Amino acid sequence: MMSVLKQVTDILKNRNLDTFEKINQIPSFNTLLGVDKASKIIQEAILNNKKIAIVGDYDVDGVSSTCIMSLFFKDLGYRNVVFKIPNRFIDGYGININIIKELDADLYITVDNGINAFEVAEFCNKNNKILIISDHHKPLVVDGKEKLPNADAIINPNQESCNFIQKDICGAVVAFYLCGGIKNILNANIKLDKYTPFLTLAIIADMMPLTSLNRALFKYGINHIKNSKIPAFKVLKNIYGDINAQNIGFNIAPTINSAGRLEDANFALDFFKEENITKADMLFRQLMDINTKRKYIQNEIIKKALKKYKLGKNFIISYGEEWHEGVLGIVASRLSEEFNMSAFCFSLKDGILKGSGRSKGGINMVYSIQQCKELLISFGGHSGAVGLSLEFINLDKFINKLDNSYIQDSQAMENEIIYINLIDINDELLELLESYEPYGIGNKQIEFQSNDINVINSTPIGNNKEHQKLQLQQQRITKNGIIFNNDDNLVNKNIDIKFTIQKNKLNNEIQLLINNINFRD
Repeated sequence: MMSVLKQVTDILKNRNLDTFEKINQIPSFNTLLGVDKASKIIQEAILNNKKIAIVGDYDVDGVSSTCIMSLFFKDLGYRNVVFKIPNRFIDGYGININIIKELDADLYITVDNGINAFEVAEFCNKNNKILIISDHHKPLVVDGKEKLPNADAIINPNQESCNFIQKDICGAVVAFYLCGGIKNILNANIKLDKYTPFLTLAIIADMMPLTSLNRALFKYGINHIKNSKIPAFKVLKNIYGDINAQNIGFNIAPTINSAGRLEDANFALDFFKEENITKADMLFRQLMDINTKRKYIQNEIIKKALKKYKLGKNFIISYGEEWHEGVLGIVASRLSEEFNMSAFCFSLKDGILKGSGRSKGGINMVYSIQQCKELLISFGGHSGAVGLSLEFINLDKFINKLDNSYIQDSQAMENEIIYINLIDINDELLELLESYEPYGIGNKQIEFQSNDINVINSTPIGNNKEHQKLQLQQQRITKNGIIFNNDDNLVNKNIDIKFTIQKNKLNNEIQLLINNINFRD
């Protein structure tokens, strides 16, 4: 039988994770279609002191993209620039005509939005406004053909004509590449590496695959956080210690996102732009308070969603009267995990369903819902997550059409499980697994399964004792394991478990993060 170490090594090596061994090997900025054209337009605007407006988005990727552009123009010394992150509840998603009128600029640059801004593009053309779209969301496809706004320049790796090294990059990486193009054309003496910490947040928060360019930029950004002079990152280090993919995904990103979900994402932008570390710390503590409120609201809606839902063949859909729009994506994710299928969660108001969808099982969400576009009022997103709205009377039609036309993502990674005995879980295996970090989308942690395990002890942990630390035994070998959100009495039970492996940093011991339990008795 092939050894466990050999199985793990073969799986990880076959993922071809490290396209670029060094950061100076990443593709040059002008290889991203549209960067050259956009940079020349921006150069002319700067030389003529034109007013520039940057319009972002209210999630972590949008905030990070806006921060990168803000810091870049500040370092460039250009002051005739304004920034706008739309408010989810007042402005809606992305750039719109009201924002154009409000900012009254000569040149508008979108970051992490705009690829479907057709009306905005026409308005700008008619009113002598310049529009540059930098985005990463999938363009609209009509009758099998790509449809793009009539903007002055478009930077989006998902354009059919773009042959960039990696299609699945986030809006912040696109913004970073645009800054690189502007820097080069102006021959500006600016070190772009100071912006890479923002890329680490956006890549994880927007669920981008941790492969190829994303992986190189993430690893470089993580290393740069250690010496970052930006007060916000000093605050994050003080609170969370070493910044890694795990605490970004589970702690930092949800906290930053909470501002846009419940109140206004400009609050998060203020945190990142704050130059005084004491004030930055205070702002983040306030973000943590908002996040606590977010958790309460989402948990209340999750309880309702788990009781009221519609099941299709491949999707689960839940909705409720005036559910808080800011947490619908999180509720969809929870439904997806609970039912092991892609999920949608909607808020119903005045006969309109507005909500979010999350992918499971490799279903490409944005391409799937595009097949139902005639039933939708609006939609957008990427393969793993979408936002959409439709009339309530069309819900059943939407479910039926979606089930009959969903599209599987050809690049979806199969679930790889390695069967292992506790005796084979050792420091050598842990070191091998750690050498392929960071794990995430496109580089999932390897899941293991051990059978015929006895639970010899259990200790409740967590603020509400909702989790358990287990002492596990198999043929006189014992290991510690953690299972979350489980209060079953497991002591003296004989079980099969599925789990991932990590180091407990408090005591440097190996522990198993248990994902699934099956009882043998």
